[in-house]
Amino acid sequence: MENASKALIIAGGMLIAILVVSLLVMGWNRITDYNRKQDEIETLEQITKFNKEFESYNKKIVYGYEIVSLYNLIDDTNTRFREEDGYKPIEGYIQLLKDTTVSDQLSDEDKWSKNYNSLADFFAKVYNKALEGGQTDFAKIFKESYFQCTRVDYDGTAESDGNASDSGKGLGRIQKMYFIQITKS
Repeated sequence: MENASKALIIAGGMLIAILVVSLLVMGWNRITDYNRKQDEIETLEQITKFNKEFESYNKKIVYGYEIVSLYNLIDDTNTRFREEDGYKPIEGYIQLLKDTTVSDQLSDEDKWSKNYNSLADFFAKVYNKALEGGQTDFAKIFKESYFQCTRVDYDGTAESDGNASDSGKGLGRIQKMYFIQITKS
């Protein structure tokens, strides 16, 4: 009898120990889940704050002076963040209407064969050269031109025939912005 009661006491102690360990593991998992969710919320808030600056340019009518501001914002942001830290640079693209005062300023070597062309190329090869050459009229005409944001690509979305589908990779941060010159009616 003594052995049986000792065995019951030992078994009861083991059950209590298993119960305590299970509760500790369950509590640890809940704390870990809570911390993970807090990190996800913080990351989402940072991405939202990051995108907010750029999404203000995602509209039907964007003036040329806003394109200049956007280019400066993209250039500044890409300078501040490093690719070594996992940052993917933001790119802006622009398409000019043919036979306009702005497109007429392009030299033959600057005539573009693609529909959309890099904002960085446009500012380096055309806009800044015009300013350096004293062509302030060109800058004024460009700043008074109208553009429309036609597409915004986010990190984690892949374009396929114009339909965005989530690739599951990335953070959801703005990656590319596309603008087309329009005539305001």
